[in-house]
Amino acid sequence: MSTTVTFKSGFPSGCPSAAMAYKEAGLVFTNNAGNRWASPFVNAFVGTYGLPSHLIVTPEGGGTFDFISMQVCNINSAIPPQTITFIGTRPNGTTVSQSFVTPGNNTTPQTMAPAGFTGLASLTVNLGFVAFENFVFTAPVPKIVNFDAGFPRSPNTPAPYKENGLTFTNNGGNRWCAPFVNNFVGTYGSPSQIYVAPDTGKVFDFKSLQICNANTAIDTQTITFIGTKADNTTVTASFATPAHNTAPQTLAPTGFTGLTKLQANLGFVAFDNLVFMANW
Repeated sequence: MSTTVTFKSGFPSGCPSAAMAYKEAGLVFTNNAGNRWASPFVNAFVGTYGLPSHLIVTPEGGGTFDFISMQVCNINSAIPPQTITFIGTRPNGTTVSQSFVTPGNNTTPQTMAPAGFTGLASLTVNLGFVAFENFVFTAPVPKIVNFDAGFPRSPNTPAPYKENGLTFTNNGGNRWCAPFVNNFVGTYGSPSQIYVAPDTGKVFDFKSLQICNANTAIDTQTITFIGTKADNTTVTASFATPAHNTAPQTLAPTGFTGLTKLQANLGFVAFDNLVFMANW
């Protein structure tokens, strides 16, 4: 389902406005004019204070989005045709671009809908002397791996486990064990490491994983996540479980976006309900 940013939810007032980013519907809007804004323009559209303008759009908190369309209009009837260029950047650094031209000396709203702007980490719109409104996009819906799609019961033949487009392997020869306490699953052998990967050429955003100590005799365990991005840079985060407690814990590190691989050093814990987002 698509979402429309209408720029009506507390859009910065004044001409110019105070310098600030604008946030709506999970997106962050900045510009090349020191993040100063002006409104209303003709057709009750909004714009930047300073032209020609560049609009930059990123998801709040990271992640990706699919850009569908945006309405623009020349700011007055004296403006000649303006070239509007959309440039989308994906987490792996690849880009997609497309240009449109507004009709000269005409303030009629134009809906511009470039094709193929999916899985974007950011979008730059070179707007020229136009105002804008009604930014339409979709964002990935969270997906959950619940390890119920034929997860190997112990003992089992060593094999990777696949569910919801992700492949799971481990440092125990891909041997698994289930069920643990809370009906969680785990590896056959500890301390454990699991490795998570999408199909070749794809990326995903890791959101969270539930874990629990395997039994009440277990001391505090340090859980470390290491995410590898398409450019081979890494992001890490660590957590600790409560000692002698099997209550499920939800671990949700930030910044684990655009991953080609995730490693989780789990120690002596079981796990369940891996939440991620992806444009596939």
